[in-house]
Amino acid sequence: MTVAFIPMHETKAENPGQRGKSAIDAAHTGLAKEDESRFDAKISEIYGVDGKEAEEIHANYHEHRLLAMLEKRAREHGMAKEALYQKSEKLDWASISLQVSKGWLAEAAAVDIMFKNLYAMESNGRSNDRYVNFYG
Repeated sequence: MTVAFIPMHETKAENPGQRGKSAIDAAHTGLAKEDESRFDAKISEIYGVDGKEAEEIHANYHEHRLLAMLEKRAREHGMAKEALYQKSEKLDWASISLQVSKGWLAEAAAVDIMFKNLYAMESNGRSNDRYVNFYG
């Protein structure tokens, strides 16, 4: 898995005591999916970085959230953490997290897509789709 950790800079947020993920979490609270694409400007303001770096920070933020959600889903379905990390290296984290950060894809849908891909890898290509399995 190619998860790149982007260092968080000193914030210029309303609450100067907040840094890193907590600053983004606070600003991200209650954000509608439609507002995701405009959130890069807020990150740029919080950290004092240019738009490109703000976009990377935002995508990285979602990448970490997606990984945590995927870990939970995999654990609920009996997949060991080591197997998850090994198989998730083959997932397109950068593309999925960018799509979520732009508001093109909801986090829940992204986790569903990635879990289906993990399940297919784990099951030698068999689908986890309950309708396909039921009618198949």
